[in-house]
Amino acid sequence: MNASIRFLKLTLAAAVLIASALLVTGCWNSRELNMLAIVTAMSIDKTDNDEYSLAFQVVMPGELSNSVKGGGGGAPYSVYTVKSKTLFEGIRKASKQVPRQLFFSHIQVVILGERLAKNGIEEIFDFFERSHEVRLTSMLLVARGTKPDLLVSTLVPLAPIQAEALMGSSEFSSRIWSNSPNIGIDDAIRKLINPGVEPSMSGLRLVGNEEEATKKSSLETTRPPYHLEITGVALFREGKLVGWLDNDKARGYMFVVNKMSSTIMNLSCQDKPDALALEVIKSKTKTDVSVQNDRAKVKITVMAEGNISEVKCAVPLDDLAELNRMEKEWGDTAIADMTGAIKRAQSLHTDVFGFGEVLQRQHPKQWKKVESQWGDKFTDAEISIAFQGQILRTGMRGKSLMEKP
Repeated sequence: MNASIRFLKLTLAAAVLIASALLVTGCWNSRELNMLAIVTAMSIDKTDNDEYSLAFQVVMPGELSNSVKGGGGGAPYSVYTVKSKTLFEGIRKASKQVPRQLFFSHIQVVILGERLAKNGIEEIFDFFERSHEVRLTSMLLVARGTKPDLLVSTLVPLAPIQAEALMGSSEFSSRIWSNSPNIGIDDAIRKLINPGVEPSMSGLRLVGNEEEATKKSSLETTRPPYHLEITGVALFREGKLVGWLDNDKARGYMFVVNKMSSTIMNLSCQDKPDALALEVIKSKTKTDVSVQNDRAKVKITVMAEGNISEVKCAVPLDDLAELNRMEKEWGDTAIADMTGAIKRAQSLHTDVFGFGEVLQRQHPKQWKKVESQWGDKFTDAEISIAFQGQILRTGMRGKSLMEKP
């Protein structure tokens, strides 16, 4: 009996010790919130001495709370800059300025400087992929004509945290304007290691008075003297920035890569240029790639739907022949946009559309034969584009106010 009681006591004691050990080890790597500096955005560029120039946007919780309530006298975040030979060295080196440990799990935006982008971006992604803190879904942007640390420092209206404003602007712009892609770190890494596609990213620039961009007083006016603008598509080859797509070519790029969500395309109306606004509400792109007679052939088919949103002429919208004319002009314009984007990429020898990736998936044996020379094959590829657009609706009224009764 005594032996049974003794065994039971030992069992209970062991259970208590194990439970205590589990409780202790569960907190071995804990970090208190008041010891962390939460980074929401960062910029990376290269200096003349081939060092990294880093800037970290760190949230100020007290000022952020005051901003939400409508009070407070300080900026909702602080920006710390540092130069270093490696990214990780720069993060640790920043501890000399920041009284807390930098915490990257909430980083939303990474802005790359043009100098870094032109020299090559491959080396920086080792840190992001190796780190257990950095979110690989963080959005990537390329600075255009502005130092990236200034872009990280710029105060913006409507959102207390600038990184959230940029995320919202990029997603909103991609959804309703569709002239620039929303690219994350993970997507860029995948394209860097895949020989069938090259990376592409959206550009970011500061328009207006740069000197006022970091002053909170600028937000107290109804017309801030500057604004941040997401614009253009940065094209990379072998990890280096080689050129840009803008305006119609950027829109064509979005059609080709099947990222077109919605946009506005202006068409002619009774010999008046840009007198009719057509809203693209749906688009689906199918791409087929093959190699015939040692030449790559790309066939792109786009099915799209749209609505008439604005008319500046007396066109009879109930006339089927007129609607057919509009659909044809719409198709011709979209094909011209896509052709311009592809020719621009071919001139730069960079397959940012992923045609090689499509060939690899559809015809793996053909891909094996041309993989090592795909850059040349893409540049000389024969492109054919078919566009079928259908106008579904003409808005709340079918007759233009300018149409004579």
